Amino acid sequence: MAQSRQANDQQPTPVPSEEHGHLGKLAGELSRYAVRAEVVEEPGLCLRVSNPESAHAVEDVICERREHDYAFLASFGVHLGNSGSVSLTAHKVAWLVGATKE
Repeated sequence: MAQSRQANDQQPTPVPSEEHGHLGKLAGELSRYAVRAEVVEEPGLCLRVSNPESAHAVEDVICERREHDYAFLASFGVHLGNSGSVSLTAHKVAWLVGATKE
């Protein structure tokens, strides 16, 4: 009886959203740069990117559904790229946190 009650009390594992998946792909692309990138869910879903060489170089990138794809936006609203150009978007994000020269 106790086992049955425990099984019913367990919450289902949440399925990651498409936005979460795209942020994960962007994090993978960012692994080519000297940055830290982590998908965080609280207080809102974003990819937190930081330059370990600077305490102030941190950017939260959000992913937003658009008509035909997903857009990556900086925390201050600037469009950084879309889900079809993850490599270029990663370069822009790395530049934004000072991890590239160009």
